[in-house]
Amino acid sequence: MVLLLALIAGASPSEADQRQARMTTLYDQVCLRTFPDDAAVVALMKARNARELTPDEVKVTMRDDPARGWDVHDGGATVWIEFPPFHACSVRWNTPSIGDLSAYRTIAKAYQSRTGGYTPITPMEGDQGDIHIHAVGEQRTLPDKRTESLFIFDQHITDPKRRAAGDTGVSLRFVHQFAPPEEMAK
Repeated sequence: MVLLLALIAGASPSEADQRQARMTTLYDQVCLRTFPDDAAVVALMKARNARELTPDEVKVTMRDDPARGWDVHDGGATVWIEFPPFHACSVRWNTPSIGDLSAYRTIAKAYQSRTGGYTPITPMEGDQGDIHIHAVGEQRTLPDKRTESLFIFDQHITDPKRRAAGDTGVSLRFVHQFAPPEEMAK
């Protein structure tokens, strides 16, 4: 959608904008329209000729959390399924800046309109070493007391030496998550 709007306006979208448009479309297809059917996500990744990540590659990102991931052949962009107790689907990639998130907001709003009951989540901020993590999103409580959430996470390096050396980009991820009831998550 972003790419289409830029072309209509006569502007040439940047490579980062084009990539964000592709990642938004991928998130919609995989995480909003296919997930939480894990078998269907796996089949979709196979149909797209995505390369499944090795257990060691998965461990780098997910540590000890049970998950599967795929490289989607777009400059390191990946699709992930995290298995319960936190069942999630995400699309992740690196970009020079956060950019215009209106296409994401459009698909998230359409999904939320179809499923209903979402309220904004208090933004989350935190640091893990020299990485700052920020998240915003919306959430609803399901009849079985689980929560369903749509998040945007962005993270960047805060160490001044690393930033001076060029680590100034942003890691973005769009996440669709089902979480257990609070009392079960403890």
